[in-house]
Amino acid sequence: LEYCLEGARSAVSFALPLDRDHIRAFLAKEDRIAHEKDNIDTNIRATTVSWELAEKLQEDGYNSKGTMANLKYRTEVKDWQLTLPPDISHRYMAVRSGVGSFGWSGNVGVKGHGTAIILGTTITAAELEPTESIPEDESFCDRCKLCVSACAVEMFEKKEEMSVTIGGVSFSHSARKDYLRCDYCCGGFTGLARSGKWSTWSPGRLQVPDEYDLLFKEFVRGVELYRERPSLPGGFPHPALKDYKQHLTCGNCQIICWGDKEDTRENVKLLHGSGCVLQKPDGELYALPPEEAEAAFESMDPERKKLYC
Repeated sequence: LEYCLEGARSAVSFALPLDRDHIRAFLAKEDRIAHEKDNIDTNIRATTVSWELAEKLQEDGYNSKGTMANLKYRTEVKDWQLTLPPDISHRYMAVRSGVGSFGWSGNVGVKGHGTAIILGTTITAAELEPTESIPEDESFCDRCKLCVSACAVEMFEKKEEMSVTIGGVSFSHSARKDYLRCDYCCGGFTGLARSGKWSTWSPGRLQVPDEYDLLFKEFVRGVELYRERPSLPGGFPHPALKDYKQHLTCGNCQIICWGDKEDTRENVKLLHGSGCVLQKPDGELYALPPEEAEAAFESMDPERKKLYC
């Protein structure tokens, strides 16, 4: 907390829900823009709420500061462009304060909403009475692990766990193979699942090597190819890459879980049956069943094709 505000003594954590109708249209490859806009708007709203609460605490005589819900990183950390370390972990604040709990994916969720939420935090010098974390047997997550199957680059381990201790309390969730996989996929550089049966909203079909050095080379190559592809509507500036506009093409591990196994299972079914995304020369994205998508991709002009593989 001291990193963000000198003299900080407390943090106020909260969560805002994402629109479920937009999520399902996104997962089914029916509409990308509506969920992207809702996601951006909800992040802006969370940031606004954070600053409004800080102003109220300031009026009451307590030095306070609002924080950005996303896209604010510690640029003094070496290689921060790859690790994207936040100035404050909204997840850790939410879990330790009892706003939510970790799902198997490591995303934070709440009962009735799952992990399809956006978190926010206000930091203050006020000595607020702390609230306790949610007991494990009261968590929204029953470890169905359906979230694992929502990641096109297989970042999450299905059996192995990792843990983190926050304020003297330990929490656990799935171990991750490598965070670079997330940058690679959620950045939109690639998106085809290893099975070839479905994809994210990214038209990229790059390889996902298991060895880190090879993965890093593919990641760098993917960034350069991305810059040469036709632009998409919407998007937002990426703080780590100059002149790079990011678009929401994934985030599936977060939005797939609604805290109810049947709802989540339906979301996974929509995603896995949504087909594979291709891009037209004018930038438009469209999805086809896997076999048709493969045939269409192979029939592309070689110069266009090399932008995606």
